[in-house]
Amino acid sequence: MSQIKAILIIGLTLFSSVGHTAVDRIDPPNWFAGMASPDLQLMVYGEDISEAKVVTDHPDVKIVDTTPGDSSNYLFVDLEMDKNISAGTIPLTFEYQGEVIATWQYPLQKRESGSAQRQSFSPKDVIYLIVPDRFANGDEGNDQLLSMKEGLDRNHHIGRHGGDIQGIINHLDYLQDLGITQLWITPMVENNMTQMTYHGYSATDLYRIDPRFGSNELYAELSRRAAGHGIGIIHDLVPNHIGSEHPWMSDLPFANWINYGGKYVSTNSRREAIQDIHAAPSDRKRMSNGWFVETMPDMNFDNPFVTTYQIQNSIWWIETAGLSGYRIDTWPYIQKAFMRPFTDAVLREYPNFNLVGEETAENPVNVSYWQRGKINQDGFDSGLPSLMDFPLRHALVQAVTEEENWNSGLVRIYQSLSSDFIYPDPDNLVILADNHDQSRIFTQLDEHLDRFEMVMTFLMTTRGIPQFLYGTEILMANPGTGEHGIIRSDFPGGWRGDKINAFTGEGLTAVEKGAQQFITKLLNWRKGADAIHNGKLIHYAPFNGLYTYFRVSDRQKVMVIMNNSNEMRRVDTAQYADTIGDAVTGIEVINGAVVNIEKPLVVPEKSAVILELR
Repeated sequence: MSQIKAILIIGLTLFSSVGHTAVDRIDPPNWFAGMASPDLQLMVYGEDISEAKVVTDHPDVKIVDTTPGDSSNYLFVDLEMDKNISAGTIPLTFEYQGEVIATWQYPLQKRESGSAQRQSFSPKDVIYLIVPDRFANGDEGNDQLLSMKEGLDRNHHIGRHGGDIQGIINHLDYLQDLGITQLWITPMVENNMTQMTYHGYSATDLYRIDPRFGSNELYAELSRRAAGHGIGIIHDLVPNHIGSEHPWMSDLPFANWINYGGKYVSTNSRREAIQDIHAAPSDRKRMSNGWFVETMPDMNFDNPFVTTYQIQNSIWWIETAGLSGYRIDTWPYIQKAFMRPFTDAVLREYPNFNLVGEETAENPVNVSYWQRGKINQDGFDSGLPSLMDFPLRHALVQAVTEEENWNSGLVRIYQSLSSDFIYPDPDNLVILADNHDQSRIFTQLDEHLDRFEMVMTFLMTTRGIPQFLYGTEILMANPGTGEHGIIRSDFPGGWRGDKINAFTGEGLTAVEKGAQQFITKLLNWRKGADAIHNGKLIHYAPFNGLYTYFRVSDRQKVMVIMNNSNEMRRVDTAQYADTIGDAVTGIEVINGAVVNIEKPLVVPEKSAVILELR
């Protein structure tokens, strides 16, 4: 019997005497009435179930086809449902040689009102990235579970530390007060692996929240409560790979379910090969078919049953957890056979939904290739609305850490943004200074507070959708190491007995409190800044250590001046008259001062000033 037998059984089963066992599991575990697509493919698991015939007497459901897996323990059942089908159950009967061997009442649930038209993340938002194991421990009762292979080890940087969904729920007030409007939470599906499971990227059950984080029901509760705080939930989706201890690995549904027959062959990580007109075909294949690491088997999307399974899983989580968006892990490592069917399927069900892909290349040519609407040399369009803007991230860090010169310093930002013409929709890119896979921005900036404030000011006022990592607001750092487990250190105050509590301010230094207050002021101003949400970006070529840009909408005009020089500058605003127009005063966003912009503006060294023009 397969290990899958140990997974939660949903439904009603009957036994017969013909030597076949009951159905143990069906994925998806339920579906929803009123979806745009009438099609649903069930993956049925049970010993020797592949030989069964499946029938239903539901008047609004037709069984179109059944396909046995290469393993006798899998049967794929294709259903077609009437568009007006009501919520309830779909009775499924499994027969073998004329005898009933199992029955299953398959749940068909009612969708939430307005589900199809749900709104997603956009330039109006600020995204806060949480690694849940390291944010807050709200339920100590789930820290050690006999059913899970890895227990608590807070003393080790790659161990599980006990953070969970309840911990996030407990601190939604803090996140709302900080000015956060979206939470990107690293994967919380079950990772029942032997070690290093805290990060969540090695799934062993794609339909179950890891019980050390909570439950599916608690995840949905988090979404509901977050919505009450004006915060959406962005789910971290990992279609490219699973964990090496997933039950599939001991009983593959098809021999080609996993790339390279389930044997480890590493990717070459040469993302350029996907787009390179000179690339050897074997290089392209190795990039997308190779495994990310040995413990993360690579899904084979040349098998259409794999593609359908992952697409349905993504739609199921949107409905089940009330999601407002997806962040998609390792996008360029996924085979193209998955990409367009996936984006089309999700956007057919949710036309306003946003999906952002992880592409860490620093060359905007590589990033722009994947955005929906891009006219590429090979004719491919992945249909993906948004990408992570790593080229701008790289330029931003260089800009504030280099000495100013004609080809260094703030000109890096200017040059990066000047390449925006290659993106179909640069305003929908997610911009960042760091994330859970890189050194924290305060460390990258050599712990210079002035550089930090310049970086955060830029992120919150330029085009795109800003994202930053939990703890950035209190200057969390990782000096002397690039270990991911250190970068993802515990948020102070999230554990009983913590001497420092960033949620209340207890134990923070004056500098840390100041940074937190600065971020709070900036983010809460941004919530109501129409020019930042909807405005055009107009920038002027950097000169003498100064970079000036504007965000202009019909309702608001915002001016930002960055001074990366080592001296205070007096800025003659006449050079910006074509954008300033008839405005005569500016209100400084951070300190509230009113300034006359018809006179030279004083901008301190290594600083950035935001002015609302009137």
